[in-house]
Amino acid sequence: MKRSLKRLSMILLLVGLTAGLKAQNSFSIEEAIQYAILNNENLKNARINIEDADAQVGETRADGLPQINGRFSYINNPTLQSSIIDLSNFDPTVPEGTEGRVAFGIKNQADLNISASQILWDGSFFIGLKAAKKLREKVIVDEAKVVEDVKEQVMKAYYLVLVNQVRTDLVESNIATLDSTLNDTRQLYENGFAEAIDVSRLQVQMNNLLAEQSAVRQSITAASNLLKLTMGMAVETQITLTDEIQEFDFSYDAAEVANYEVNNRIEAQQLEYLKELAVLDIKNIKAKYIPTVNLTAAWGRNTGATEFSQTWDSQRWFSYSNIGVNVNIPIFEGTRKKFTVERKKYQFETLQNQSLQLQNSLRQQLIDSKVALDVSVEKLRVQRETVDLAQEVLNTTTEKFREGIGSNLELVVADQDYKQAEVNFLIALYDAIVAKIDLDKSLGKLN
Repeated sequence: MKRSLKRLSMILLLVGLTAGLKAQNSFSIEEAIQYAILNNENLKNARINIEDADAQVGETRADGLPQINGRFSYINNPTLQSSIIDLSNFDPTVPEGTEGRVAFGIKNQADLNISASQILWDGSFFIGLKAAKKLREKVIVDEAKVVEDVKEQVMKAYYLVLVNQVRTDLVESNIATLDSTLNDTRQLYENGFAEAIDVSRLQVQMNNLLAEQSAVRQSITAASNLLKLTMGMAVETQITLTDEIQEFDFSYDAAEVANYEVNNRIEAQQLEYLKELAVLDIKNIKAKYIPTVNLTAAWGRNTGATEFSQTWDSQRWFSYSNIGVNVNIPIFEGTRKKFTVERKKYQFETLQNQSLQLQNSLRQQLIDSKVALDVSVEKLRVQRETVDLAQEVLNTTTEKFREGIGSNLELVVADQDYKQAEVNFLIALYDAIVAKIDLDKSLGKLN
């Protein structure tokens, strides 16, 4: 009863959270993650798998409980089967060897029976129950792995949208600045202080920026749809992201990286459960060499009558009962179990090799993600300095052009360099974010 109330409370809580999240259109990174945990289809299936594993434990346990069956049968014999017998065996007055046709049985027969059986010992049952419980534990770990994957996907998609939004802001700012320069150049051209090619160069720049603006907006739409898909939200829904990309923390503890045990990774835990299940599988096959013992009992009443109406006369019903023990002793099955055990052992050895390979791979992932983050952060620092330098060059070139001591070509080149520096900076920024997320995943910190 307590367990049912607890489950009901949890369901009501989840419903409340889901309703609250569905009602909103603005999401921080944490709110997006929580929404995904409640609505992502893969996570829904993972929770269903846990419920299924619970049912499997109950299903297996039920085999060890008493099995009770009731049975009622009625048989009508329109023509009784006859046999030829020596009548002298039943009547001494009849000469020996006198044969006669005799019908055995009765026309109407009925039987009411209740039988029960109970396992006293079956090694395969007890190991199977243990395996079902172990499988449930693995399914819970599987759910944790899905949660980790969903968090990773949401974070990467979320920050991809933010990076593209920053790029959109930069493009729009560049368009505004270039539009002012283009207007000034047109006036200079009209007054004879600039050439037509100067206006054309700036117009080409403007057209390129407008095309880039359209492409970035499309990228935002695609990244936003990817985020909504990962969150388990209809892609038609309009959402707003409230976090700022400047808030991202790239720091990590080097000692934590150096001392981290890859056995703590969820992937390693999943494989360990598979190895434990493989061991139980071998034990289950071996247990079939051991005799099984079952207790059986039955009680019933039966009757027989020539007339159908007499069949239901309570005075004609007679009780019977029995109780016994059945011992099933395996003797020889053609060495099938022997070779089955060998195959299971080979499968276990394969899992051991996979475990060693996985541990090595996880260590490599941890090292690679740390190096990737270090390189990305350094690249990000350099690109930030490059943007500042390109901005300074552009400002100087623009001022010189407006004063008539700089060329239009210099202005176009400086503007192109600045825009390319901005793009490179944003690419480096997202690469660093992805590297940090990958490192956190390698450290098991996403879950």
